[in-house]
Amino acid sequence: MEIKFQEQERYDINNEGLLFQAIVNGEKVTCVVTREALWEGFSAAQVLSLEEAFRAGRETIERAAVVLIEQGAPQPIVVKRAHVAPI
Repeated sequence: MEIKFQEQERYDINNEGLLFQAIVNGEKVTCVVTREALWEGFSAAQVLSLEEAFRAGRETIERAAVVLIEQGAPQPIVVKRAHVAPI
């Protein structure tokens, strides 16, 4: 399974959180990282926006999304705080 993430100039934000796209075997898959995961998982005190929190934790968030995609989670792929929380 080939999974890629592309840098976006701007990210959509809705009530659930920040949306980003994965390309899985050539097809777009919508992913969302929850507001809770962003604020609590990536030191919200040190960032000014959800987008900055996403950029700060992007590698961890994308790793979590890959695991969920590989496990066959339904779309949209939802990355929650538990998926990105430090052990």
